[in-house]
Parts: sequence; C-alpha cells; structure tokens
Amino acid sequence: VKTRAYYADTDAGGVVYYANYLRWMEMARFELLEQLGLSLTEYARRGFVFAVAHLEIDYLTPTLLGDEVEIETQVENVRRVRFMMKQTVRRCTDGQALAAATMTLACVSPQGKLTALPDELASALLAQRKPGCHT
Repeated sequence: VKTRAYYADTDAGGVVYYANYLRWMEMARFELLEQLGLSLTEYARRGFVFAVAHLEIDYLTPTLLGDEVEIETQVENVRRVRFMMKQTVRRCTDGQALAAATMTLACVSPQGKLTALPDELASALLAQRKPGCHT
C-alpha cells in the first residue's frame, strides 16, 4: 500500500506524528485482506472482530511532509485465535525503512471474548506466511 505524508499527518515541524504510522499500517492490513478476497466488513457482520493485542514498533528515521511511503505487510505466524504480522514503512524514493512494527491481532466476538479465526481467513493467512514461520 502506498500513501503520502500529508500536512494533516505531520506535527508543527513537518515530521509525521507517530500515531499516523499505526493508521497507515491499519490501512495496509485492510488492503491485504481485501486483496486476498477477505472482507473485514463482512467478518464484522458475522461477529468476528480483529483487535490488536500486542504491538512493538521502532521509529527508525523521520518521515517528512510530502514523502511518498509504501507499507509492506508480512504474515509471520497464525494460531487458532490470533495471528502476527510484521509491517515496514519505507520511503519510496530510496527504500529507506522509516518504521517497523510487529503486531499480534486477536479474533474476538463483539462481546470481547476470544474466538477461533474463521477457517478461510486462517487458510489465507497461512498461505501468505513467510517461509520458516511456525503455527
């Protein structure tokens, strides 16, 4: 997924505000699932919600106003009720890694109770998983 650092994404110094990286990463996860033919909207209608249960992020170098960035998303691990993804934000002009995150998403019911991932979602995520990762 590609986007640009707009004025609304930055602080007074023209540097992207840290929370906006999380928004970009959310956009990239959404788009990945859509590309796999999986709709988060449809899962929500069916009672499956995916909540970030754990997040580690490293801010590596500032993203500046006007920078075009690409968000790479890789599936790292898939379990019964959760899956882990690694995401990297890179500047398009030079490929510089700007931020890198690893997050675990849990499948929960609308009441907040852990529930098993839908079979088709687990299968699609496993197919996208990086070689060498274990379930």
